Amino acid sequence: MESFAWFAVGVGALLVALALVLLLLRLNRTLAVLEQTLITADGAIRGVVPEVRGSLGNVNDITAGVNVALRSAGVGATRLGRVAASSSRGASAALYGARIAAGTLWRTFAGSDGSHGGRRNGN
Repeated sequence: MESFAWFAVGVGALLVALALVLLLLRLNRTLAVLEQTLITADGAIRGVVPEVRGSLGNVNDITAGVNVALRSAGVGATRLGRVAASSSRGASAALYGARIAAGTLWRTFAGSDGSHGGRRNGN
């Protein structure tokens, strides 16, 4: 009986070894396919990298141009705001002067009969 137990242990060890060999062969095939895929991907990436660098350079140039344009627009808007503020004060002053002149002219023509000397009711 003892010899049968040793025989069974030996056969079991051979079956485990055979299963491990089959597993390792399958793993070898899988790793070979994975290696080929990685080599292909590496070649594709090496071909694309210069194009991506060129595109990034173009994006950097565009960004620099936009920054310059935005800075110029900001400076122009600031100047326009200053001019508009001073023009607004000047326009307000001109409008006030025109209103006073129109009132004076109206009073002059309204009182042109000469009786009040250009003024109404002793004003």
